[in-house]
Order: sequence, then C-alpha cells, then structure tokens
Amino acid sequence: RRLDRLRTPLCETRLMELSDTKETELAKRGVDAFVDRANELHHQGRHVEALKQLERARRLCEKKLGPSHTSTVKVLFILSSMRDADGTMRRPADTNLHFVVFDAATGLAYQNYLELARIIRRRAFVDELGVPFEVEFDSLDASSRHSLGLYGDAPVSYARWRMDQNWAVVDRLCTLHGYRHRGVARSCLQNILREVILLASRSDSPLRGLVVLVPQSHTLLQHKLAQANFIPAGDLLTRGHVPSTRMCLTLDPSMLST
Repeated sequence: RRLDRLRTPLCETRLMELSDTKETELAKRGVDAFVDRANELHHQGRHVEALKQLERARRLCEKKLGPSHTSTVKVLFILSSMRDADGTMRRPADTNLHFVVFDAATGLAYQNYLELARIIRRRAFVDELGVPFEVEFDSLDASSRHSLGLYGDAPVSYARWRMDQNWAVVDRLCTLHGYRHRGVARSCLQNILREVILLASRSDSPLRGLVVLVPQSHTLLQHKLAQANFIPAGDLLTRGHVPSTRMCLTLDPSMLST
C-alpha cells in the first residue's frame, strides 16, 4: 500500500516513456535486421524473398515507428529504388560497382543516402569492431563529403572525407563482408582521390595530400595502402576503444594541374 501511494501520476508517466523508448529501439533493430537480410537476398538473385523482407520492415515501421521516423523513410526509399511500378522486385540495373557522392547540400536525397550508409557503417564498425554507436555516428557527418559504393541498387561500401589543414582526411572506409577482397575499397579511394584533386584544382587553397584513418586491426588494408605509397604517420588515434593508424599520401603538385 505504501508503494502504491508513492506511484504518482508523474512516476507512471515516466515509466511509460521508458517503456516506449525501449520498444522503439527494439523496433529499429528489427527494421535494420530485415533490411540487412533483404540486401543479402537481393544480391543472391532471390528478389521475391528480398521484397518480402522489405515489406516486413515497412509493416514494422508503420506499426511501431510511424511515417516520419527515419527508419520508415529509409525503408520506403529502398523500396522505391528496388521495385518497379507494378510492385515487383527490380533486378540490379547495373552489375558494375559505381559510387554516389553526396553531402549536406545535396538536398532531399542526402538523408536517404546517409541512412543507407549507416547500415554499412553499423555492420562494419559497430557490430564487427565494437565501436560505440554514439562514437561511430558523430557530428562530422554534417561537414563531410560522403562516397557510397553500390553494386546495382544495393550499397556495399562507404567512406567520407573532409579538409583539415590542407589535407583531405578520409575515414570510415569500409566494405560489407561479402564484397571484400574484390578491390572495392581501392575503387572507393580512387574515386575520392579524383574528386579531391578536381576540387583542389578549382581552389586557391593548396592541397598537401590524402590521409586515411585505418583501424589498427585492418592490417591488410594498411598493407595495400603502403603498396600504393601511403606511409604511416603520427601516433595512433583512438575512437571508442578502437585504435586507428594515419596512412598518408603526399601528392605531387603536378597532379593538381591536370
């Protein structure tokens, strides 16, 4: 009875809010799981099954998250890009790797592309390396340029870059597990390098080179970068509990005049 008297309307409201927050988080995780599975099935050619996974994600969004939630927007965007007018799953229009480059000035598509990129980053860094969620998705997203790699319609790789004291700094470079060892990361960096050189050639600010932040555990990527004349520099950086190495490439001034 004494405990019942202590349960004021304010306490009950707070308990309900905590319950709603937990339920929302569980729903978001469920949506991410459906989307991840749909991506895998799509690339296995099992298009009908992939569509069913996306429809399950959509129904979960409608029931638990509402039409304006970012997870709902993400699922509807993926569905619109993967379905034909009659509602059937569309096969990838292009089997070659290609890249979409975007930033905060891109417009309405920015948030949609960023949500696709977050799927890759969550799997590569949060799930595989244990980077805390709040560390992985930081405030630098808003000031960075983003490169999203796709096979057909499905995202498979990602990196972002920004200028820092005449250096183009690339981080969050990652590829989904099933697409590694195919030169995807190399193609992503080459695409970024071309963009950096193009923008630098139009700017009065000098460009010294490229810095790629690589998790210390990714020794193969460090080795590949070393073969491409990148050199490790400075002390290890740590985000969350994951130490990273700076791999630096100094650019020849003649490259900037082309």
